[in-house]
Amino acid sequence: MMKRLLILVIFLISGCASKPFQPPTKTYQDWVDGKHSELEIKKALLECGYPTPFADYPPYGTNASFSKNTYVKNYKCMLKAGFVNNLKHHPSHICYDSTGLPCNKDIKCQPRPLACDLSWSEIPDRSIKKRLESDYCQHKLYRTYPVCQP
Repeated sequence: MMKRLLILVIFLISGCASKPFQPPTKTYQDWVDGKHSELEIKKALLECGYPTPFADYPPYGTNASFSKNTYVKNYKCMLKAGFVNNLKHHPSHICYDSTGLPCNKDIKCQPRPLACDLSWSEIPDRSIKKRLESDYCQHKLYRTYPVCQP
């Protein structure tokens, strides 16, 4: 009995020693660069069309209206607005899913999102109207938050 308890305690403590049990970063944290405040980044994310500044990567898949194509457009909007993403694993890999690789049971071939091929002039600009009219800012709990103020 004591042996099992000791193993359980060691297992639980080891989870705190590095980062295996840490929650994923929130979307706005991936854009923190020292040049922009957290509030500016959160506003920009909503202005570029992200459903929330707190969604974990990748935000698509949980919301039917937030497709990979929309994700790429929104991501490129942030880049176009001058923000820098500091993720170690760059999310632009979504534009290169399985390119040039044979399809089989291990490699799922997915169509390349159309937004990957858009020129910078075709990428939408930030929109204050989009932020203020977003589902996030229309929610009764969040509409008074600073990120949802004009």
